Amino acid sequence: MEDLLGAIPDFAAETPAWLSILATFVGALGGALLGRQHSPTVDVAGMAVLAISLGFGGGIIRDVLIGNTPPEALRQWEYIAAVGVAFGLILLVGREVARFAYALLVLDALTLGLFAAVGAQYAIDAGLPALTAVLVGSFAAIGGGVAASVLLRETPSVMRPGPPYAIAAVAGAIAFVLLDGVNGGLASLACVAVAFAIRVVAERANLRTRPVRPID
Repeated sequence: MEDLLGAIPDFAAETPAWLSILATFVGALGGALLGRQHSPTVDVAGMAVLAISLGFGGGIIRDVLIGNTPPEALRQWEYIAAVGVAFGLILLVGREVARFAYALLVLDALTLGLFAAVGAQYAIDAGLPALTAVLVGSFAAIGGGVAASVLLRETPSVMRPGPPYAIAAVAGAIAFVLLDGVNGGLASLACVAVAFAIRVVAERANLRTRPVRPID
């Protein structure tokens, strides 16, 4: 068993910057595609703003929460390049990507899992306790989506009855924290898998959270 776990690359511990940049890229893809799907009410500039919001949002929230300021997204050119490449790809081939009915859902689910994993790992590396790591990972996962919804004048998914958006992020972050002591790579894979599965299965099975009961 130990040999099997040892064969899993410890991505989270050894290359957190790589995972963070990947999360930024995937988030920006989703943001740019979201902009294209809101045409004609969103122009190219708006599409870029959404790509930046979903690409940078989670990482900036994570860094601010753990005191890693200025945020990495504003200090390292790789993050800006990741958003730029993602924006360019959707600008060029977004029509073809959008033909895949669940493209936005898949990107959204991946973004949730990746930002939850990286956020939780950064929090742990900063010496924060497990519960705080779950909170940081969760806020990082949902932060970009909240910003994008506000920009589009929509109620964020995390705030209204619908697919268990926040639950997917929290569950992924919990999976990461529970497995991080075993193997960082396994923890990252589990976090992404749990968040992705909950987000996608809930959408496909039409599972919805219920509104709170009003005060009589």
